Amino acid sequence: MKTLFWLSSGLLAYAFVGYPLLLEAGSRLVRRTAARRAASPDVSPAAPSSARPSASMAASWHSAAQADAPSVRPSAGPSASSPDTARVIPDADLPTVSVLLSVFDEEAVIERKILNFLALDYPAERIELCVVSDGCTDATESIVARYAGQRVRLVRQEARGGKTRALNRAAAEARGDVLVFTDANAMFRPDCVRRLAERLADPGVGLVSGVSVYVDASGDTTAGGVYRRYEEWIKSRESDLFSIVGADGAAYAMRRALYTPLAPEYINDLLHPVQVLLAGSRAVSEPRAVVEEEADAPAASPGSTQPGSTSSGGRSSFGTSPGVQPGPQSPPRPQAQPDSQPDTGAEMRRQTRIMAQSWLICLRQLPVLVRRGCWGFVWQMLSHKVLRWATLPLLAVCAVSAVALVPRGMPYALAAAALAGGGLLAWAGARGLGDGRGWGGHARTAWLFVVLHAAAVNGLYRLLRGQTFVTWTPRGD
Repeated sequence: MKTLFWLSSGLLAYAFVGYPLLLEAGSRLVRRTAARRAASPDVSPAAPSSARPSASMAASWHSAAQADAPSVRPSAGPSASSPDTARVIPDADLPTVSVLLSVFDEEAVIERKILNFLALDYPAERIELCVVSDGCTDATESIVARYAGQRVRLVRQEARGGKTRALNRAAAEARGDVLVFTDANAMFRPDCVRRLAERLADPGVGLVSGVSVYVDASGDTTAGGVYRRYEEWIKSRESDLFSIVGADGAAYAMRRALYTPLAPEYINDLLHPVQVLLAGSRAVSEPRAVVEEEADAPAASPGSTQPGSTSSGGRSSFGTSPGVQPGPQSPPRPQAQPDSQPDTGAEMRRQTRIMAQSWLICLRQLPVLVRRGCWGFVWQMLSHKVLRWATLPLLAVCAVSAVALVPRGMPYALAAAALAGGGLLAWAGARGLGDGRGWGGHARTAWLFVVLHAAAVNGLYRLLRGQTFVTWTPRGD
């Protein structure tokens, strides 16, 4: 029992504390090394590649990646690329961008999304929005059609085939050299796309992930979101070392030359960073590229939030996190009840689908990454994803062994009491006790923690039984 207790508790401590601390140490080492090189007299004082836009840069975004990607060995070591080296790029040197959006019955938010796109701080002649209707049955298509010709295109996928098939179609229709992926309920801050494009000026970067924050129904930033800030901090350190493990599906950009059509059962924001790495580029996080999502929004599109991830689109209706106010032309936000209780059953089904897709990608891609020698990224994926997904079984082993060992000493009694307290808090959250603030908010967060990690186990079980998931339904349907 002692072995089980210390092994399970050690793995949990490593996943949530040890791994982040190792990332922090590695990040500091990389930054100090880069600073010493920059200060060395033997090194040219020229600005880093990400800071040297040239007159012909806009024309080279697509061709450079297309020529270099197949021949470059995936990076197995750290890099010092960071937002600190990014520079403002003149409009004339920015790449052409296609914003890709797959929708299914999003009439509640689609007009706000289009108006939000049209208000972006990006050269109008260099950006377009490609909306693929995945067999919409409501007024979504007619709303999009009203804006056709204003840098907005509607592509109809008559037979419903799922989000990934729709994105494959959108990528094939796209005209830009950079593809930006987003969700219907995620509203860009005005400079979000510009920030993503600026990071791609570094030829070693193939994908840039933005950051999602939550706002309330009136558009004000919500308080809280400690776990989300913790996750974004981890992603920023992963950027300093190898590559991020999972992009934020609400806003990330990748070079079009690196895009390859995905199987319909895959989720794009977890697989794309892997594909970019295998193509010889890196996937990084850009904390200045921000999108806003409404907490408890009635029509949020599902996507790929997993335990140990900040990927977007289907984000849990339990969560809140800080971080463009709606434009003057934006229609009113759909009003949500801030203290309403989430549908736990619907959330479990959504997260189970997401986790089954996530397990599928990890189980298929980890052997490929090992064969290609991407050991740093393998370490990150096992630590940040797989080990986190095993949290609930590890907690169960830890709890059972701690209770059995209570007569053996105070450490086991304290562990058993702490786990019992956490269980009671989660139970209170499941019962909807409290008002969502103070201890009630902590209870709600504890219950969300249980739901997400239970979905990780259930998703693996469903996958091993041969079940795959392709289509999705907007929240609130």
